[in-house]
Amino acid sequence: MVLETLLATVLMVGFGAYAFRKYSLPRHFPVMEEPRLKRFLLVLLCLVFGVEIGYKLCSRSALYLLNPCHVTTMFQIYLLASKPSQLSFSILRVMMHYVYGAAIAILFPDTLARFFPGEVLNYWLQHLLIFFVVPPYLVYIWGPQCLEPFREWSWNVFAGIFFGIQHLYVMTPLALITHVNLNYVMCPAYVDPFRGPYYRTYAVIHQALCLLILGKLYTFLVKLFVGLLPSPHMSGKKSS
Repeated sequence: MVLETLLATVLMVGFGAYAFRKYSLPRHFPVMEEPRLKRFLLVLLCLVFGVEIGYKLCSRSALYLLNPCHVTTMFQIYLLASKPSQLSFSILRVMMHYVYGAAIAILFPDTLARFFPGEVLNYWLQHLLIFFVVPPYLVYIWGPQCLEPFREWSWNVFAGIFFGIQHLYVMTPLALITHVNLNYVMCPAYVDPFRGPYYRTYAVIHQALCLLILGKLYTFLVKLFVGLLPSPHMSGKKSS
């Protein structure tokens, strides 16, 4: 555990120094009225996440709300409630490289511990919304300038630093204190292909690669998909 933490910390410091020198953000932002669909998605995501919080409270597992997909959901609720700005663009860019965890949860669903009526359905609703619906819609209404240029890697690094701090310095200490296996920081999932005594070392490596490669691929595909759609009316008319 100490070895993986030291390795990840060295990587975060080294790449972070590079990212802080290279990152860029736009200075001008689109002027737009609030689309009805944006408000609807905000209400829907709040409802789905509120139900998920209820399930966690009923099962006395509220600590699991620190898992990446729930953190991503919180990011997206904020973004759906906010207007274009440097802060919202920064959060969106980090989230775009962080949301690949939802894809992993869709490909390798862990629903065996969900016993309440509708809990599995809510699991699928949440993950499908945060991966397939909300990010592309935000990019669509805010325009491609809300995402970084393809050759800029700073935001992948920022996402990795956030991921590392969350898992190494927040979730791991809490897991050790409470004996709750938060996002599998104490023992691997039963569907983990890297199960074994060195799964944490493998996790540092493959999660770093996922943040660098899958996040950039997801951003590229979302931007490509949005580019095929007709441009929304950014000012003067309501859009949905």
